[in-house]
Amino acid sequence: MAAKHWAAALFGLPLTIALIGILALLFPGEAQRSVLPWLLFTFPVWVLIMALMYLSRSNKKLWLLLTVLTVFSYSLLWLIKTYVVAK
Repeated sequence: MAAKHWAAALFGLPLTIALIGILALLFPGEAQRSVLPWLLFTFPVWVLIMALMYLSRSNKKLWLLLTVLTVFSYSLLWLIKTYVVAK
């Protein structure tokens, strides 16, 4: 169970920030008007991600999945910022 606690503590917030960043960049409209709703939406998503981590039966698979999801999310965020928003 300690491995799940550490996974939730280490991967929960970075994964949430990447996912909210992707959604915020793809959301139409001015960024200045939608900052507060995205910030308010961050906490429920963070809690949901941390709660879903405890459904995993295997600690190794959980850590592997979270590592891959976090790296993929930040890569996608970088690609969106570089190629979609920059144009």
